[in-house]
Amino acid sequence: LQDDAYRWWTQTSTTIKSWSLFTEAVTKAFGSTKVQELAFEQLKWYKQTVNQSITQYYDKIIELCKKVDPAMADSLKLKYLMAGVKESLKLHIALYDPQTIETFLSYARKVEDTLSFTKTNYIIHQYNESQDVHTFQQSLSPIATPEGQHEHNEYKNVQYPQQELLDTKGENNSRYKNSFYSSPSRNSTPNKSSRICYTCGTPGHYSRDCTRHHFE
Repeated sequence: LQDDAYRWWTQTSTTIKSWSLFTEAVTKAFGSTKVQELAFEQLKWYKQTVNQSITQYYDKIIELCKKVDPAMADSLKLKYLMAGVKESLKLHIALYDPQTIETFLSYARKVEDTLSFTKTNYIIHQYNESQDVHTFQQSLSPIATPEGQHEHNEYKNVQYPQQELLDTKGENNSRYKNSFYSSPSRNSTPNKSSRICYTCGTPGHYSRDCTRHHFE
């Protein structure tokens, strides 16, 4: 080690006890400043996506936090976690008031599972209701069979000669009325012109009323 690296090592060597701590310390001290800046910008605006689980979101935030500052305090990590979590989860998680990043992840998983279960039950309930309504509507609808439909069509296609029936009926009534009024009553008295005397042959009286035989 030379120059800055040597000076850095002499200052921090007493605190580095493992290879992992060494790599973290080297990255922090000599890592690319540009990489840290990009990670910080991404961390500030990172939001949980619609299809991203809370575990995937948590892992991504912690990864960005380490890129920005490997020694970042958990309290600051927790702020970043709360800032970017879904709005549908944020209020429920805040009610638990997590104090560490571990408790945040635990509470967030519970909320996510509960909301997912509730949504699934709602979808199933809506589906069952729609099926019940469909079944009920089918039970109210008449079942049209080909035979019944054929009979219905035959009934509709029957044509009745209404005018002819009316004319025939009117003609029969007219004949009946004429015959009623023209037929002589059985109890009516015969007309004098129809009386004929068989004794003298003179019309107008009967033989019993004839006076001619009295004079002969």
